[in-house]
Amino acid sequence: MKIREVNENKKQFIALLLLADEQENMIDHYLEKGTMYVLEDGNVKAECVVTDEDNGILEIKNIAVDPQNQGQGYGKALIDFFASKYADEYSILQVGTGDSPLTVPFYEKCGFVRSHNIPNFFTDNYDHPIYECGVQLIDMVYLQRCL
Repeated sequence: MKIREVNENKKQFIALLLLADEQENMIDHYLEKGTMYVLEDGNVKAECVVTDEDNGILEIKNIAVDPQNQGQGYGKALIDFFASKYADEYSILQVGTGDSPLTVPFYEKCGFVRSHNIPNFFTDNYDHPIYECGVQLIDMVYLQRCL
């Protein structure tokens, strides 16, 4: 397993990016300013984009694992990689996600705790309703992990 930084042609991974953020113009807001990594294990299994949010906060903007490879530890491996790589530069790793029974427990298992919410984020910023596990995403839930 190898994790490498992607510096150009980040949109070649659009299929993975859209798994985590299904509206391309929202991805465009952070893709170029963010640092992108892909996890390879034979081929690309997962991707993640992180951004510097100032005040010692590194934010996961997009993290996705190929559906055929989910549940095999690739997402957790990426999070552990960031926690190790950026521990000297940042004090907090944070992620904003929908209040979903699929994603929130994943982050909590990776050591994140709930921080705050942004009400109506998904209904205000996306051009269509977004559902995950049958639940409509409305508020953005922020979770943080101390580094």
